[in-house]
Amino acid sequence: MHTAETWIFRILVFGSLAAFAAQVCVRARLVMRARDNLRVADAETGLRLRRVLAEVVFQSRTISGRPLVGLAHLAVFWGFAAFALYTLVEILAGLGLADWTGTRVFRLYSLALAPFALLVAAGITALIVRRVAVRPAALGDRVSIESVVIGGFILTLMVTFLLGFAVKDGAAARVNWWVHALVILGFLVLIPGSKHLHLLLSPLTVYLRSPGLGTVPNLDLEAEDVGLETLGDAERKQVIDAFTCVECGRCLDDCPARATGKALDPKALVLRTENALLARRLDAKLGDVLGTAELWQCTTCGACEAACPLGVEHLPLVIGARRGLVSNGEAPDALAAVYNHLDRRGNIWGLPADLRQKFVQSAGLEIFDASRHEYLVWLGCAGAFEADFQKSLRALFDILRAFGVTFGVLAKERCTGDVAKRTGNDYQFQELARANLEAFAEAGVTRILTSCPHCLRTLDVDYREFGFAAEVVHSAAFVAGLTRGLHAAGDEPVVYHDPCYLARYAGVTEAPRDLLARFGATPVEPERHGANPFCCGAGGGLLFEEREDGTRISQARLDQLVRTGAPLVVTACPFCAIMLKGAQASSGARAEFADLMAFVNGRLDRATGGPLRCP
Repeated sequence: MHTAETWIFRILVFGSLAAFAAQVCVRARLVMRARDNLRVADAETGLRLRRVLAEVVFQSRTISGRPLVGLAHLAVFWGFAAFALYTLVEILAGLGLADWTGTRVFRLYSLALAPFALLVAAGITALIVRRVAVRPAALGDRVSIESVVIGGFILTLMVTFLLGFAVKDGAAARVNWWVHALVILGFLVLIPGSKHLHLLLSPLTVYLRSPGLGTVPNLDLEAEDVGLETLGDAERKQVIDAFTCVECGRCLDDCPARATGKALDPKALVLRTENALLARRLDAKLGDVLGTAELWQCTTCGACEAACPLGVEHLPLVIGARRGLVSNGEAPDALAAVYNHLDRRGNIWGLPADLRQKFVQSAGLEIFDASRHEYLVWLGCAGAFEADFQKSLRALFDILRAFGVTFGVLAKERCTGDVAKRTGNDYQFQELARANLEAFAEAGVTRILTSCPHCLRTLDVDYREFGFAAEVVHSAAFVAGLTRGLHAAGDEPVVYHDPCYLARYAGVTEAPRDLLARFGATPVEPERHGANPFCCGAGGGLLFEEREDGTRISQARLDQLVRTGAPLVVTACPFCAIMLKGAQASSGARAEFADLMAFVNGRLDRATGGPLRCP
């Protein structure tokens, strides 16, 4: 390279680096001013590193759900990784600092890169066609010019690299080299201000993502923390998330609110956060930035967060913003009534404790005594007061007694605080939690069995922050283990509805199906099932919401279940049952319902393969 070219290239490189650094510094300052909630090293460090290997290096989440698109992205990612050293060597040579391009090792390395170049070219072409011609709804109404330009840059890099094998000398070779180099420098300038910043940030966001879905740490009430009242209250992980979003729309695809015509758009929540941060609207109320109406449409089902391949966490942002709204008295009227019920009666319905006591007596339940009982059965608000769910619990009691499992209940329960937690009333949640933890400690509780997935999540995850260490298990998993080896004849077609808080949050998907298959059912799967179910619409406080924009989420889910043709819908969550039965009543859909425990208990007498009754 001539001296003049070398100096021109040096000026361009350092100018590009300066532009890159300036944009990165703007974002870095916003991250550093945010509240520090990053867990760089903790007991989960090993898990975090394995997750980076799986989700960043091998793109497991990117491929999951969209295998063809994911494989195209994987080809581009691995191609870029393979080209990293090549690019560095070429830039050093262009700067006149060191030239290894003529060495035998570099020539062999370049030959080895040729297959990667073909893979990247094929992958990025497929992605450009998908974005421009196919245009899935999740990507938005308009074609992203930025994405097309970046895609064109990547394709140009691969073409100029491959041309380098054919054009090695003369003016054509110099033009080809300069085109390749200028595109790389253009990348350097464009990346920080585009969604392609995820190339740098996604390993960090995947590593920093909480080990559990929807992890929202308790507020420090002594420090008078009220959550995310303004944008300036955002935490560091939330700011990094905002700069990482690649706008792929996977969160949007899986959101039940969006699928039923609601205004809520989980992708837009993250992008609005990013835009407001860059506009320095740090004093703006977060509810105004994100949209108050949209925030209260979230069922906290976790579909958005579970779908994100980049480790972006939507639920801490949503619940954090709800906390800010609740602290200012801006909760919906329906929730204000629930909060009042929890304050006065300790349950979400506002019903008197003597109704629970009548159920305890009629079901022949004993008050838990650690010296006599293995398990505390947690009734929860639904078990204590909801007549249909009490039938399910009676079935569970029959099963436990049949197999000699000793159990009791607390003399007095208060709601776990699930609704308060998910809707942003952290003060009330912590009050309820401490009261229950005190009761557990006094009774010597070490094992808890519950049939409510919401109670399961709250007791087994949220209560751990208070030092709670008891074993907590859902009845589906417990009874599946208890009855292992038993089978009942039958081939009844059944569709099982996976509760979000059992399947997606707790990962319990096989135990219910195992029970159904072993006790005379032929499970038929709806279009959304297993680890990625479609929400019933009850979570996040929406159980109490009378009005919904668009189609009711519960109706959309019931339609999916009915379309399977199975005459019986089996549930394993009291709130799912309430929502789906309500949808059936209002629509007149033909469907019969059964709770999982009632289904199993009704077929125990027909079971074979092992001892049925324990003395």
